[in-house]
Amino acid sequence: MSQYHILFIFAHPDDETFACGGTLSRYAGDPDVQTSLYCATPGDAGSPGTPPLCTQEELGQYRAKELASAADVLGIDRLILRDFHDRSLEHLPKEILMEDIKKTIENIRPDAVVTFPPHGISGHPDHQAVQLATLKALQQCDPDQRIRLYYVVIPQSESRENSSVYTTPDEAVTTRINVAPYRKRIMKALQQHRTQHKSVEKVFPGVLNGDWQSLRTWEFFQAVRPLTGISSDSLL
Repeated sequence: MSQYHILFIFAHPDDETFACGGTLSRYAGDPDVQTSLYCATPGDAGSPGTPPLCTQEELGQYRAKELASAADVLGIDRLILRDFHDRSLEHLPKEILMEDIKKTIENIRPDAVVTFPPHGISGHPDHQAVQLATLKALQQCDPDQRIRLYYVVIPQSESRENSSVYTTPDEAVTTRINVAPYRKRIMKALQQHRTQHKSVEKVFPGVLNGDWQSLRTWEFFQAVRPLTGISSDSLL
């Protein structure tokens, strides 16, 4: 039996764990599944931490190491880190990012691709640029829709009070993954992103102090293409 291959495409180090660390961990631990993570930027325009763990000039390299550590924790088989500048993806000529993602898809030949929804969940322009580039790349290199495309989403019913994230109508959610068994691993992966401790603590209060039980137990996805043959509890 050949391995099923899932390619996760995100913008910054930590996006992978924030968005779907449990799902990554679940499939990375499946011997019949190969997992690859594409990260478009090293997060060089982010925060170096408070107090700073490095200089702003060193941040990209520092966060690259954090991402590698988180990927090891989650068990990801292959990490692909590009050096597009953080907070600049929306200003790139649109074909540059799209062509790079297209080449990655053609090289890896995944069975499924997971990325942001059009609103990017947080509304970050880099997230939105990655989503659009991924969709266009798939439209060009996979016109027959042999490769499944999923958006990782937050259902409206799961939105927290006073949350600033963009949600997706519950009826548009096609797939939910039980990640309860992987919460300790999600916690450990989040802890690797040390420079981003403020963001981690804001989104996942207590996790930096070892509180994994407060982490969500489900992660949610919207199947975009094709719309048939989709499982309600699996990306396979």
